[in-house]
Amino acid sequence: MSLFGRRTAGTDIQPGQIFRKLGTYGADWVVERIFEYPDIPRHVRMIDRNSGRTMTVAISMLVDPECFQRKTEPTA
Repeated sequence: MSLFGRRTAGTDIQPGQIFRKLGTYGADWVVERIFEYPDIPRHVRMIDRNSGRTMTVAISMLVDPECFQRKTEPTA
């Protein structure tokens, strides 16, 4: 990702969206909050759907297909 694309990556991320963390300990995480500060890249606070654990990650990591995969929930 280029330096100039860092601020625009993940502009469609919204609270309530669900992402699957890839890897050995994968889990479904829900975006709770987006942090936007002028001096650091955008971050999100996420909650594990099963355990309630929380983590904060940069949006650049969230949109990296090697780290997370966006899930689509069936509409009722």
